[in-house]
Amino acid sequence: MRVLVCDPIHPDGLEILRSAGLQVDDQAGIDRTRLVELISNCEIVIVRGRTKIDASVIKAARKLRIIGRAGVGLDNVDVEAAKAGGIQVWNTPGAPSTSVAELTIALILSLLRKIPLADQEMKAGRWIKNQLMGEELQGKRVGVIGRAGRIGNEVSRILTVGFQAEVLGYDVVKPRGVPGLSYDFTESIEELLQESEIVTIHVPYTPQTHHLLNGKRLAMMRRGSYLINTSRGDIVDGPSLLELLRQGQLAGAGLDVFHLEPPVDEWEKALASLPNGVTVATCHIGAQTNQAQRRESVELARKIVSEASKTIVQPPEP
Repeated sequence: MRVLVCDPIHPDGLEILRSAGLQVDDQAGIDRTRLVELISNCEIVIVRGRTKIDASVIKAARKLRIIGRAGVGLDNVDVEAAKAGGIQVWNTPGAPSTSVAELTIALILSLLRKIPLADQEMKAGRWIKNQLMGEELQGKRVGVIGRAGRIGNEVSRILTVGFQAEVLGYDVVKPRGVPGLSYDFTESIEELLQESEIVTIHVPYTPQTHHLLNGKRLAMMRRGSYLINTSRGDIVDGPSLLELLRQGQLAGAGLDVFHLEPPVDEWEKALASLPNGVTVATCHIGAQTNQAQRRESVELARKIVSEASKTIVQPPEP
């Protein structure tokens, strides 16, 4: 079986595929034209978040059986078109949970303690200690949208165990409990927004979650509260968020994801570069750790090898 690798994955995953006898065509960084050309002869394709597998690409994939996404989000894959073509779509939802959760906490602490601003001013030779009065995370009420998911669950665990924060959760599915811990769940997202001092988003991007936090809902957040987004940019109405930050209604935002990556629109460039530490912006690095990258590639490779072994006819024993 031929495996087309379109984006960089950890070498350990590639080694698992090759050791199983699969033909691995490592084309990390491939452009769309070349993708359409090569995919016609492949049974399996592996992508991360960069490569788009839309209906036209799927139409060209005459032999394709599996689309493997090393990571969580499937917004770059036309899942319905794949299903219609009898193609399986896999991801690795548990692999980056720890890394994304840890970045979420880092963004919260960066905002509360004004760390980027302190660093910026020190490097400019300015000692502005009196302007850097911060806040403790301990005891804060943190609203976790998507509390029942793997990342939301891990964020809640760290907040509760590590910082003794009060976690409020909202999710449309039944929550997954953590042994020995309990969390309050709100009946509506509006209640969570109104009650939380910090709101962090951990839901997948779908048509249903597009602008889940629209202008009306963002305006419901408590004055002086903070928003963290490590999920997908379009879950939040960016221009409305920018306006609320400029007005001082919200104290700050920690953003790892954007409408376009890298940002192109002027409003989004402005959002990412608000001065004085109002926004802490990172370039979609939630899963960008050695550990998460390895887990994603190894988990996906093992799934592929397991599936491939089912289709290989073993010779009869002599």
